[in-house]
Amino acid sequence: MKNPLTINIESSLGAIYLSMLSMFFIGLIFIAVKNFETDMDVDMIMNISNSISTRKMSQTELVLLREWIKNSEVEIPEGQGYKYLMREYPNRPWLQ
Repeated sequence: MKNPLTINIESSLGAIYLSMLSMFFIGLIFIAVKNFETDMDVDMIMNISNSISTRKMSQTELVLLREWIKNSEVEIPEGQGYKYLMREYPNRPWLQ
């Protein structure tokens, strides 16, 4: 037997409870999607970093490079290193 005085209260509390529960699960879905997107970004960065190869210069090439810098009076910008020279002079004139 239903109590006619509490039927409206029970239905409104149930509606509030269901709406809060649904908002909680929707929030979890948004958080999961956001984490998935950041995982994809990390995977893309890892793939890019794995495809980049580094090359070490031999001691002989370093000596030739230092002599070439001294003789040709090439200036290396502040904070740049030998990588700057490799980009600016891809034909490596210090080896000739």
